[in-house]
Amino acid sequence: MRQAPVLHHFPGRLVELVQLLDDFLGVRSLNFCGGPPLIALSVCPRLTGRACDGGSQAPDQPWALDEKVREHLDRSRSFVRPIRLAPHRSALHLLARPISPSHPPLIREMGSIHTIPHWLVNCGEGCQRSFLESASASSSGIGTLRVSSVNRVCLTHIGHDSVGGLPGMILTSADVLDHVAKEIEKASGAPEPEERRDKTAGRDNGRSGNQRKRNGSLVAGDDGSMPDLEIVGPTGTKTFLHSLRHFMRRDRFHVRTHEGKYASSLDKNATSQNTRRKAKRKKKGEDYDGGKKDEVNFDIESIPIEYDCESVSSHVAPRRTHAMSFVFSTAPIPGKFLVDKAKELNVPRGPMYAQLKSGKSVTFIDADTNTEKTVTTEQVVAASSPGIGVAVVYCPSLTVLNGLKLSETLSSFQGGASTDDKKPLVELEVMVHFTPKSIFDTPEYRAWCDSFGSGVDHLTLHSAESLETRVSLDVDSPFLSGISGGIRRSFVNEKLFPSPILKQYSDDSRKGDGSKLSIIEGRPLLDYVLMPKSRRGLNESSLKDIYSPALKDDLHKEAMDSGAVEQASTIMSSGTMSSGTDESSTNLGELIFTGTGSAVPCKHRNVTGKYLRMNNGNSMLLDVGEGTVGQLLRSWKSTLPGDVNAIHEYRSRLEGIKAVWISHPHADHHLGILRLLAERSAICNSPLILMAPRDLFDFLNEYHEPEIRRSFLAVDCFDMLHDGRCGNPMAGKLYDLLGITSCVSIPVAHCKRSFAVVIDGTSFGRLSYSGDCRPSNRFAGVGNGTDLLIHEATFENGMEEDAVLKRHSTVGEAIRISSKMNAKALVLTHFSQRYPKIPLLEDEDHHEKRIPVVVAFDFMRLTPDSLQLASQLVPALRLLYPPSKSNSDDQDEAGKATAKQLMSVPGAFAVRGVL
Repeated sequence: MRQAPVLHHFPGRLVELVQLLDDFLGVRSLNFCGGPPLIALSVCPRLTGRACDGGSQAPDQPWALDEKVREHLDRSRSFVRPIRLAPHRSALHLLARPISPSHPPLIREMGSIHTIPHWLVNCGEGCQRSFLESASASSSGIGTLRVSSVNRVCLTHIGHDSVGGLPGMILTSADVLDHVAKEIEKASGAPEPEERRDKTAGRDNGRSGNQRKRNGSLVAGDDGSMPDLEIVGPTGTKTFLHSLRHFMRRDRFHVRTHEGKYASSLDKNATSQNTRRKAKRKKKGEDYDGGKKDEVNFDIESIPIEYDCESVSSHVAPRRTHAMSFVFSTAPIPGKFLVDKAKELNVPRGPMYAQLKSGKSVTFIDADTNTEKTVTTEQVVAASSPGIGVAVVYCPSLTVLNGLKLSETLSSFQGGASTDDKKPLVELEVMVHFTPKSIFDTPEYRAWCDSFGSGVDHLTLHSAESLETRVSLDVDSPFLSGISGGIRRSFVNEKLFPSPILKQYSDDSRKGDGSKLSIIEGRPLLDYVLMPKSRRGLNESSLKDIYSPALKDDLHKEAMDSGAVEQASTIMSSGTMSSGTDESSTNLGELIFTGTGSAVPCKHRNVTGKYLRMNNGNSMLLDVGEGTVGQLLRSWKSTLPGDVNAIHEYRSRLEGIKAVWISHPHADHHLGILRLLAERSAICNSPLILMAPRDLFDFLNEYHEPEIRRSFLAVDCFDMLHDGRCGNPMAGKLYDLLGITSCVSIPVAHCKRSFAVVIDGTSFGRLSYSGDCRPSNRFAGVGNGTDLLIHEATFENGMEEDAVLKRHSTVGEAIRISSKMNAKALVLTHFSQRYPKIPLLEDEDHHEKRIPVVVAFDFMRLTPDSLQLASQLVPALRLLYPPSKSNSDDQDEAGKATAKQLMSVPGAFAVRGVL
């Protein structure tokens, strides 16, 4: 666990800023030239700053960031410099598995103290939550993994399982950098944003700013500048990124994209950037010290294999596309500089050490003999060792395997490729297989793996080939905090809060299948060390199961000790209300919350999503945030009777989703739609009714998968306004499929094209949903007499000014709208991530409106009969989360200071009001 930074004599407001930089951007150590160290922790390369010469003096050059918050300051008489605190480290980290609710991002950490760059392979749904979870659940001792430390992404293909989390990650990274820049500008007295825009009008730090601002696209020309994010992917990557302009734009966030064949060693921009970094370090006087290692960079080479990708829908013809594999490699690793040997030869300390380390001979006057002496590199530097190679293989079919066999890059690692006795320049250490198990187990594929030799480890990340595979396998979630919270709440009432299913792994991740291959089964948070060489291989400490056998017992003890279980039992035995557990009811209606948090990622709450099931068993979704389908799958399996076939039930439930309503174009409310449409179109040909702002349809129409475009019937929310002139154009279908007699939209104040909805004929009667908005009297009027109001409550009471600024509602404002609407029940949701577990509800709000007021949680399952009980159990639930822990526990080692400052902005997506 990292200790909080110790600050001394730091000018006023900058204390908070440095804490923010530490927790979110990864600043571990700052040393001010001419003054004492102020913080003992490492430095993030994105920072550019100035500081005072002494720790206690006011700065003569206040902190300032350039427009891109990018480079180290190198022209000031006093500057921030990195201190080497640890040897170079590089490792592979698995954040999730392919069959889990979060698709499998793999991160390759290049643990240089100077640059701290990370390569991320694929960025599926839930990627940001996986980063947050890894920060606290990882036991490998490698420190915190942060989204902001990722500056390169490799995509094996374009699909919901590889890019579903990419837009959200881009938004978060861009907004964090922008937020930090504004805070530091504010602290330093720099011009306000408006002034700054006036002074820099017409330019964007030399990055084709005018062009990018006109079309809002993230795709910009390569002008040689250092990008915020670099993406290597198959053909279609640029098209996908360009399509994101319909619902997100970050004009100052620069993304460089490479499609198809790419080799970083041949990229002149990448080479020039590395040269600039080295020149800056040389300028800062960083010399070589005997026991410390040089920075080692990984080059990347992509291997695109063209093949015919079969569509999941039988009525869509196969399309020609690329499967991308990658090879990461270093140059041969220089040997260790032998300080004792250099001293023995009387080599003067200083620049000559650096020259010898770089391979040059040095000549000097020997202090003992007073004669000229020449020392060569071979005398003071140990022999170099081969570079490190890592292959990431994406092989969805045997056709792709045939293409991989022809790759010269991969063939160079196979046994017998070299006919001489020289050491290879690069040795392959590990192969990571993004491959269906049915392909991996074929004799042809195993023989190919075997050809790389017995010294190569094979890390398997088997993707689910079908819905049947995904459902039949135990679903392991990387979100330990969210699952643990669900288990705790299940002890209060298992009908309202079904307990998620846990999967335990064996202690040994290596699979002995009788073959000669060294196979390692992928699991969440697995850590494979590449450097240093002495620790190379599987990190045994990362094999500890995040879901320990004693987890459920420990959580039950916590729930019992808190008094929540006892109070819940007292409430349910009072006899003054319905238990909400009438199994004899023929009403199939239910409301499942797949996400109850606002846009900023959080371990405990997923982003917005609600599953509304009707009396006839069919259903509709109200908003589909990232990870919605995975949350639904886990929820459905946890409530499945033992005599029901899980695969049949999942197919039936997925096909039964007949309509989707999306309230506004912010990404946290609709990024889960890609997976929903893809998986649903795989099992049925009937399109669902998609009611959404037109921005979403523009995005989907540009999305490259044809089955997606055929999987829905589009209804613009603007065409179903409650204005007395026309109704919903799909009214007939909604009635036939779901029994809905009316479904109308109401414009609300949040961002451009934001809507609330009022639905008549649901299993709950009249249901009204606010989406994200300020309190709306018009919404209250249209929904008058509603049986169930679902209203956002982003902010706590007393934060009305913030709610106005961010165009959200407070808890009290939501309750007052329920009063104006004459609602019979109210469910509060979309909580700011500053309340990761349970928001504060003031007693006077309960007294103001004597109706059931329910606080929503992920995986909560409501029925028409259980609303009263859910409301009465709120005090018991509060005992699970004492006030002293409500803000601090989630803001763990990875971001306490960040949460206090950044999370108070409820949604990086809504910072500017209108995207």
